[in-house]
Amino acid sequence: MAEAYYLFGKVHVAARNYLTGKRYFMKSLGIVEQRQQFDKVSRIYTRLSRLEKEQSDPHKALEYARLALVYAHRSNQKTLMAAYQCMSRFYLDVCHDALTDNQKNPCQDSLFFYCRQTESIAYKLRDSITIADISGILGKAYGLQRNPKAFRYYQVALQIDKALNHINSEAVTCLQLGLTHLQFNQPDSAYSWLKQASELYHSLKSQEFSLERDLANAYLQYYQQKKDWHKAFDQSMIVRGYERDQMTADRNGAVSRLSVEYETQKKEAQLINQRNELQLSQQNQQAQRWLLVILSVLLLGTTGASVAFYKISQKNHRLSQQNAALVQEQNHRVKNNLQLVSSLLSLQSNRLDDECARNAVGDSQRRIEVMSLLQRKLYDGDNLVAVNVAEFMKELVTMVIKAFEQEEVEVAYQIDQAMMLPADYAMRIGLIANELVTNACKYAFSDHPNPALRIEASLTGRTFQLRVVDNGPGFIETQTPARSFGLRLIQIQVEQLFGTYRFESNGNLQFEMTFNLIPPSSLRKKLKQPWPDEIA
Repeated sequence: MAEAYYLFGKVHVAARNYLTGKRYFMKSLGIVEQRQQFDKVSRIYTRLSRLEKEQSDPHKALEYARLALVYAHRSNQKTLMAAYQCMSRFYLDVCHDALTDNQKNPCQDSLFFYCRQTESIAYKLRDSITIADISGILGKAYGLQRNPKAFRYYQVALQIDKALNHINSEAVTCLQLGLTHLQFNQPDSAYSWLKQASELYHSLKSQEFSLERDLANAYLQYYQQKKDWHKAFDQSMIVRGYERDQMTADRNGAVSRLSVEYETQKKEAQLINQRNELQLSQQNQQAQRWLLVILSVLLLGTTGASVAFYKISQKNHRLSQQNAALVQEQNHRVKNNLQLVSSLLSLQSNRLDDECARNAVGDSQRRIEVMSLLQRKLYDGDNLVAVNVAEFMKELVTMVIKAFEQEEVEVAYQIDQAMMLPADYAMRIGLIANELVTNACKYAFSDHPNPALRIEASLTGRTFQLRVVDNGPGFIETQTPARSFGLRLIQIQVEQLFGTYRFESNGNLQFEMTFNLIPPSSLRKKLKQPWPDEIA
């Protein structure tokens, strides 16, 4: 496809359809550049340089010629020779005026440098066509300088063209020999060469605009030197026609250049946009990859933490169940042991004959039953370390009253149904209440027609208050309360609670006790019980 595009470009350029020709060259160039075929890349840039020279754009022509030379250095000697040849043709056109006026100009040095480089490689490769072409360029350069060396170089080119039967090149060389003779003011010698060039061109049976134009200009110069003004005028009209065609071609070339430049800039803008979009897409993809990595890490971390927390939760749940089972088992065993002790005391009481001893054993049995009741409340309830004061107090009072067979006693309770106390507090309060109710049953209700008992308990902040009132005759507390074991037991329990108590006897017996729910650190460490604000 690249070769086909290249050949199409040559055909359209030969037909002076420069815009279409350049498009085909560009298509071919895109393919060979992608495949890094540097020899073909250099060849296309050489063609583009010639095309721009035909359209009178020297800057673009030089740019393409230099690109052809750059790629030629990365290819073979033949391609390099063609690139040097292209540079030689470019500088020949650029230095035309300087050579004619014999002015010293740097471009002349460049011209002869590239000509010598081309000639050296051509003779080394024995490339006859290139030798003929570069000889023609050198002949033209020396001819513009009116240097006789021009005839020698033209003769070399002419011999090669005849040997190779290149009629078109032979016609061009004959034309250049005729023009050189005209430069030396030798019109008669020039005419024979011009006639020979015309005959060779017509034998081709094809049209080539540049050769026809150059022949017309050469004949115009010939007639002018021969002072044949009528034929010179007619020939000038022919030259003007070629110039008009050339101007049309130049205009089309300018349009083609502008079109190509527009298309090129448009494609470059599209490429830049595509490149920016690709870069933005890559950045978005990279950001998405990083986000995916971070999310994956977070997900893995969350999963690992969830598994760890689940295992810890399961372990804690098992430990809690085990601890709860151990506490229940402990309370159950304590309750059983207390019941066993109570049973033993009951057996012992049955074997005693002394009434005082039997009463003392009975009192001890009831005290143990208070502790057994507390353990039963802990064992049966959902809370293993605290008891409901209202329920506990009601069962305790009922148990004592039944023990003394005084079910007719009217008991009034004023206790918050939701009040909870730790087991250690409940046990001491229970022992105190047991002693008070026992004393009431023994001494206050024995001969009373309407026995009544009122029990009040309240918890304000951390301050607990207990008040027990019976409607008995009351008593006056002696100065030595230790004689009564019950009073001594009450005193000991209150002291252990770091509280205060008092009795009042005004037609009845009133007991009031107050303490704070903040035990000393030694007791806290010993009991290891939670405080009320920690109880669920």
